Amino acid sequence: MTKTVIKVSQLTKNFKDKKVLKSLSFEVNEGDCMALIGPNGAGKTVLMSCLLGDYHPTAGQIEVLGKSAHDSQLKGKVGILFQENLTEQKLKVSELLQFQQSIYANPLSDTAIDRLLGFTTEQKNQFAEKLSGGQRRLLAFVQVIIGQPDIIFLDEPTAGMDTSTRKRFWEIVNELKAAGKTIIYSSHYIEEVEHTADRILVLHDGKLLRDTTPYLMRAEEKEKVFTLPLAYLENIEDQSIYNLAVKSDRITFTTKEVQTIWQILEDAGCPIEDIEMANRTLLDSIFENEREEKAHENL
Repeated sequence: MTKTVIKVSQLTKNFKDKKVLKSLSFEVNEGDCMALIGPNGAGKTVLMSCLLGDYHPTAGQIEVLGKSAHDSQLKGKVGILFQENLTEQKLKVSELLQFQQSIYANPLSDTAIDRLLGFTTEQKNQFAEKLSGGQRRLLAFVQVIIGQPDIIFLDEPTAGMDTSTRKRFWEIVNELKAAGKTIIYSSHYIEEVEHTADRILVLHDGKLLRDTTPYLMRAEEKEKVFTLPLAYLENIEDQSIYNLAVKSDRITFTTKEVQTIWQILEDAGCPIEDIEMANRTLLDSIFENEREEKAHENL
C-alpha cells in the first residue's frame, strides 16, 4: 500500500505584499524521487523551506510524516543539503564525521561512510577546507545522510561538483532510492532530472504548472528546431516560427508547423541534405530558459 509522507494543501506563502507561493497542492509518496524545476524566482527554495518547517505558510497546510512541518519530532527523520556548504571548515574530515555520528541514535557505520565517500586516509585526516569544492560538497551530502533520514531534501546539490564527483553523488542517490528513501531535489541540469527523477513538479511564478514524470513531459508539447541555409529565410520568415537566429550562412528556428515548413522548403527547392531537424520539448524549454537567465545574471 502506498504511504503518503508529505501532503501539501493550498499552500500560499507571502513575503510582505509579494505572493511567492500560490495555492500549491500535491502529495509525495514514500520512495518518490521528485525534482523541483522552474526558472529562478519560481519559488523552489521557498517551497523547500516551507516543507522543512523553516517558513510558516501564510495559508494552507503541510503535513510531513503525519505531523506539522514544524514538529520537533521530525528532527532526525528529515535531512537537507543546502545550496551553500555549511560544513565546518576548521575541523578535520574524520572529526566532522565522528561528531555527526555522535548526535544520531542509529548513524551509518564507519565502513558505510568510507564506502560512500571513497576518501583516502590522508583525505580523512585533512581539514575540510583543504578538500576540493566537489569533495566538500560530497562530504556535506554524506553528513546529511549519516543519521539515515527518511526524507532527504537536496537544493541544487551538484552545484560546483566536477564530473566524477557528480557521478558518484548520483550513484549514492540511486542507492538511497533503492533503499526506499524519499528524495526531493532541485536542479539546473536536465540530464539529472531525466535520469534520476520519478516525478517532476514544475513551478513558475509561485504556481504549480505540472505534476508529471520525465517520460510524459518529454512527450508533450513537442516542437521541431530547424537549421537550414540562410538563402531560404525569405521563404519561411512569414510563417509560424520563433526563436529565429542567424549564424554565418545558416538560420535556426523553432516551429510546431512541421508539415507546412517542409512543404515550403520542398517547393523552394531546398536540398533535403541541407536541412537539420531536432525535437524540442517543454522540458528542453524550461532548462533553456534557466540557462539564459543565469547567463544574463552573470553579465
